Order: sequence, then C-alpha cells, then structure tokens
Amino acid sequence: VHLVAISDAQRADNPDVAYLGTVHNGIDLTSYPMRTDKDGSLVYIGRANPDKGPVEAIEVARRAGRPLQMILKRSEPPEAEYFAREIEPHLGSDVTLYENVDHATKVDLLGRASAMIFPIRWPEPFGLVMAEAMACGTPVVTTDWGAAPELVADGVTGFRRETTDDLVAAVGRVEELDPVACRGRVEDRFSGPAMVRGYEALFSRLVG
Repeated sequence: VHLVAISDAQRADNPDVAYLGTVHNGIDLTSYPMRTDKDGSLVYIGRANPDKGPVEAIEVARRAGRPLQMILKRSEPPEAEYFAREIEPHLGSDVTLYENVDHATKVDLLGRASAMIFPIRWPEPFGLVMAEAMACGTPVVTTDWGAAPELVADGVTGFRRETTDDLVAAVGRVEELDPVACRGRVEDRFSGPAMVRGYEALFSRLVG
C-alpha cells in the first residue's frame, strides 16, 4: 500500500507513516469564477468549532471595520452548543450568517469578498476553502497552522499572522494583493490538472 499525503503538514503530523509522497488536493476551476471587483467585506467558511476560529473571525472583522459574511456549519450537537454559547452572543448587524448554502451562493460570496478570514488554531491537513477562495481571486488572511503555509503565499495571495492584532492589520492591507495572482497560484498548485500531474509523477516513480 502506497499512501499519499494531501500536504506536507499532514506528513509531519504522522511521522510513523511511510508516505510515498505529497499531492495537494485539486479543485475544478471551471466551478470557481474569478472576480476582481470586491465589495470590502470579509468571508468566513467553517464549522462552529473553536479550532476553526469563528469567534476570532468576528473579532478581526469588527476591529477592521469590515462586514463579515459567515457561512457556518452547526448541524452537529457540539457545534450547535458551541454556537449558542460562544458565537451567537457576538453576532450583530455587521455579521450576516448563512447555513446550508448551495455552490452558487458560496462562490458568489467568495468572489465578492475582499478577503477570506480563516483564523484556524489546529493543524489543518489542507483547508480546501482557502484554495476555493483564491480560485475566486480572493486573498486569504490566516494563521501559520497546519497546511496554511503551503496554500497561502504570504504577501502575494494573502497574509499569515498569529496574533489577533496582526490579523486585523493584515486585513487592512488586502487591497494591495492581486486577484490574478491568487487565481494563478491555484491554477499552478491546487487545480485538477495540478493534482493529476502530482499523481502521474508518483505513478512514474512506482513503475520506474
């Protein structure tokens, strides 16, 4: 059995596993239209879970003076409990909550936003929503946890910061970043063809 990791971060978290290699996840770019015209908002996509940083996302957006479009999953009992206890008290007129959205709504919100805020605090093995945002021409403001350094090129397709103060400051700079560069990074590294190239290289090693 030849196991393939979806990120180097995943490999690092499982040092006893003899991975054949790393191939990043790929997305179908035809399903993610790029937009260069932004509306100044931030978007968050994630579960109602402390590791995903939804409360921090609200704080960062509010301190940065940006409206937040929040696509939140809270269908599991622990998620619903966390939402009621930790997230709901922080909601306000500057936060629009979405649940169970279809793909068209999701990519519309991703494309219109000036940035995705993704303040994770756990070793995320990949984080597909970061690739989805960049495919829509939207930079990502995140932390250095998990695979984020593999996805987000700091200062090019987003910013990676650790403290809340630094995340707020980074949001203030997202208009400096080029949506075309965000899209290009996904085309090069996280698209369907890029994933195919990665697996073809591994297959060639095996048969060689």
